[in-house]
Amino acid sequence: MENTIFNMAKSFIERAEILSKATLGRTATDEEIKLLKQKFDSKLPDWYYFLISELPLIHMEIGWKDEDEEVQYIEILTPKDMIDESYNAYPGIPILNKGYICIGIDPSGSGDPYFINFNNPEYPVFQIYHDSGDQPEEILSRGREKVTDSVRELFENGIVLE
Repeated sequence: MENTIFNMAKSFIERAEILSKATLGRTATDEEIKLLKQKFDSKLPDWYYFLISELPLIHMEIGWKDEDEEVQYIEILTPKDMIDESYNAYPGIPILNKGYICIGIDPSGSGDPYFINFNNPEYPVFQIYHDSGDQPEEILSRGREKVTDSVRELFENGIVLE
């Protein structure tokens, strides 16, 4: 699964690069990876560290279609911002122990962050709403919208910002 995720992400980067190098983000530094490992430890799998250290995903915007077929975008966060959204902000704080780690924000300004459920072996991606409550069960039952069934699908079907 992890190799497939990396390969799909690499293909997405290649598609974006064809359109414009300006759509690419940056890779995580060694210091940023060390910071993530110190904070998340085994909550974040090794493949994610490798993904953001090898591919220019940080600050890149990845499009997806919502249920109304409108394109929405996820901007991939820096490691520092991942930590801040997961440990110091709602809805990240109450759902962190359920396996949800914040990996992106909505660049349109809604403020509703994006999370991967790292406890699920398919690694589904969700947008989780700030105003959905403060208890994990409440947030996860009525305060989230599934973006994709897997992070692999996010890259496979991702729309490049034009």
